[in-house]
Amino acid sequence: MKTTHTARDYDLILIGSGMGALTVASLMAQLRGKRVLVLERHFRAGGFTHSFSRKNFHWDVGIHYIGQMGEGSSIRSLFDLITGKGVQWSKMPEPFEKFVYPGLQFDLYGDKKRFIADVVQLFPAEEKAIRQYFQDISQAATAFFFHTMRQNGTSLFKLVGCFGKFWNSISLDLTTKEYLDSHFQNPQLKALLVSQWGDYGLPPAESPFVIHATVVSHYLQGGYYPVGGAGTIADSVQSIVEDRGGKFLLNRQVIEILRDRGKVAGVRVEKVNTPHKDEFEEYYAPVVVSNVGAANTYLKLIPPNYPIPFRESLAKFVQKHSPATNITVYLGLKDDPRKLGFQGENHWIYEKFDHDAIYEQRSSWIENGQPLQAYISFPSLKDPQAKAHTAEIITFADYDTFANWKNQQWRHRDAEYKALKQHISQALIDFVNKHYPGFADFVDYVEVSTPVTTEHFTAHPQGGIYGLPVTSERFQPENLPWTQVKTPLPGLYLTGADIYIGGIVPAVMSGVMTTSHLPDGISIPQAFTVAAKAGGELSNK
Repeated sequence: MKTTHTARDYDLILIGSGMGALTVASLMAQLRGKRVLVLERHFRAGGFTHSFSRKNFHWDVGIHYIGQMGEGSSIRSLFDLITGKGVQWSKMPEPFEKFVYPGLQFDLYGDKKRFIADVVQLFPAEEKAIRQYFQDISQAATAFFFHTMRQNGTSLFKLVGCFGKFWNSISLDLTTKEYLDSHFQNPQLKALLVSQWGDYGLPPAESPFVIHATVVSHYLQGGYYPVGGAGTIADSVQSIVEDRGGKFLLNRQVIEILRDRGKVAGVRVEKVNTPHKDEFEEYYAPVVVSNVGAANTYLKLIPPNYPIPFRESLAKFVQKHSPATNITVYLGLKDDPRKLGFQGENHWIYEKFDHDAIYEQRSSWIENGQPLQAYISFPSLKDPQAKAHTAEIITFADYDTFANWKNQQWRHRDAEYKALKQHISQALIDFVNKHYPGFADFVDYVEVSTPVTTEHFTAHPQGGIYGLPVTSERFQPENLPWTQVKTPLPGLYLTGADIYIGGIVPAVMSGVMTTSHLPDGISIPQAFTVAAKAGGELSNK
């Protein structure tokens, strides 16, 4: 291996450029004047917030809608601070979601009272339980927030989290299915209430109710979409970081966290997606924050001779629990999908009411060409700056179906792989066309992403999209150290999905929690206070 030693010093190094890392980088650069280096293995920054184009078509790979972005909300103010108000938000049309089942369709509006009333109208016999459910999701989401604060908040927030544990009786071990079965009778009602389980990647029998509740609560006021696409997020943060002496480096995969006298000293980096793959570089900083997940950090980046007390148990968990993996079909359309009745809302289509059975068959449907579930999103109808019409069809898949091609080069995999992708895309287009006749005739361009595509660009184990699966096992006391911000290696910190859960706003919150633990860091209250003040100053200009 050819060695290129480039002694470059920074105050802070971020591994990965997902939303958690972007949050840390921006806040530390803006509020503490730190010289920050962000390293990304992809040739585009942003992690799952990045976007891409083909011809005039434009898609986002991870952001399809975000809640809590209303003007004046605390989350919106925080996001505006992180991006220097470089991202504008477009409210999705109402209804912003449609749940489609055999013989049942439900339109979801971003109004909690209407949501409750519409569900009660469909299932009047269970009105009492329905109203109790909406109280319980608020309580359950709060329970998970308190748990996260006990885990990763600073001293004051740990105390608040411990206090919250005493008055909040919802257990982290309670599964969504257990909750539904103990409160409702109608199987269609149970299915309807968990229609958004794809947003956290686990069906009712496997997902903790607190996770389900957190996601449902997040969207009670509707959905928002970044104007100009999600790529504007990383672009805005990159400008902030580089204006303060920092840097974003792409096509750089961290292969080892360097140590000196038992503390973090920097990182060793390998070039990827470049002609000079046999070179590596070293960058130095007293603080390193990893946004590439607990599994990658502890099992790959920290040398095996460094004592990590939970390394073996984490490895067993990763081997036992497959992460949520998906297929995305990116479509360029030759005509306006509004002619077919679409207005920009998301569609969750299910062929049966048993979500657990659907998840179990996430690989067998590929063989028979009969999908059981799909999510449809229309980026061009959400983004007022879109130049051409686009759609995305997303469904879950099993990594093992594609594992044979993991070592073949991206965009140069063999004919069998390409035939499989063609088979999948046609099956999903036909599936949507069955529910919305004429859809297939609008398709002009097709591109397919599989779990090995995700694995190639992110290095996430098996191409996982939501980090470590958020099963109840993660909450067992002996496993909690996996997902703590502070690691056993001094100077190394975690951020991202494993600190909270998957999703953009949880990633932002993970970044804020991480920042509160850093040397010369920013407390959680201070981050929100500065954000609110900045928002007020901008609105008064």
